[in-house]
Formats: sequence, structure tokens, C-alpha cells
Amino acid sequence: MNWDAVGAVGQVLGSLAVCVTLGYLAEQVRHAQDQARRALSQARPEASRDFMALYTDERISKIHVKAQEALGVPLFPTGPAGEFATSMERAGLTRDEAVVMTYLHIIQWNYRIQVIPHLNELSAAERWQFEAPMRAIYGRPGVGRVFYETYIKNHHPDTVRYIDNLLAHPSSTPA
Repeated sequence: MNWDAVGAVGQVLGSLAVCVTLGYLAEQVRHAQDQARRALSQARPEASRDFMALYTDERISKIHVKAQEALGVPLFPTGPAGEFATSMERAGLTRDEAVVMTYLHIIQWNYRIQVIPHLNELSAAERWQFEAPMRAIYGRPGVGRVFYETYIKNHHPDTVRYIDNLLAHPSSTPA
């Protein structure tokens, strides 16, 4: 075997090694992006829980209401959140209680919309545990249903379609 042949084989093997390395690096980049996306998705519900603790605190709620009213600023702009808060006041809640109820449901909803895009990653039992409360909260008469009809119905059409389909089908047990 001459040195030219050895060099050609070496170049072919080197090129193959570069291709394998590039494929491996591409997979690692994709994996890192997925991990970053999951971390961001997980951080948002955690932050929502922290906010929920604040907004559902009666003392903080009263301070918030007082400040907004003193500034002449509506607690909620016109739109779904305002409609829901108004519905809660019509139901007999005080303004402070309506604010707490509104924030509580918005925070719970914000958690749910973080999970919906990742449903295919859940086991059948986990998905059932995620969907069963939504059927109970949004599918039956009560505060959750009012929230659904005033707030959620104004969200992204794919999300609304998912919830509508969920509520249209009877609850099933996990596989």
C-alpha cells in the first residue's frame, strides 16, 4: 500500500469522524434547547404559585384595591379579567374578594396553559390527573365555569379547542 492510499483512507475516516461529531453536536444542541424550554416552562408555574401567595393574601389585596382606586385606575382593564371580577361582585363578593378570586383563577389558568403544550410527555395517569380537575372546575356550574366563559374563551383558539374537547368527552380513567 502506498502513502497516497493511506492518506486517502485517512481523509475518508477523518471526514466520517467530522460528520459523526457534527451529528452528535446537533443532537446535543437540540437536547439543550429542549431542556432550556422545559426549565422556562417549569419556572413560570413556580412564579405563579409565588404570585398566588401574594395576590390571595387579604392584606395585600386590600392595599392593591385601595391604591388602584386612589389613582382612579380600574383594578382590571376592560376585558375578560374585568368581566370575571364583575361577575364575582354580582355574586355577592366584596371588591377585595373579587380581586382575590380573579387572581387565584388567573394564576391557576396560567399554570395549566404551561402544561397543555407538553401533554404528550405525560403518562396516561399524569394526564388524567391533569385533566380531571379541569373537567370538574370548568365543566360544572360554579365559579370555575364562570371563569371559563369570561376569561378562557378569549384565549388562543387551540387552547380553547382543547378545553372544549376535554369538556365534551366524559371523564375516563387512566390506562
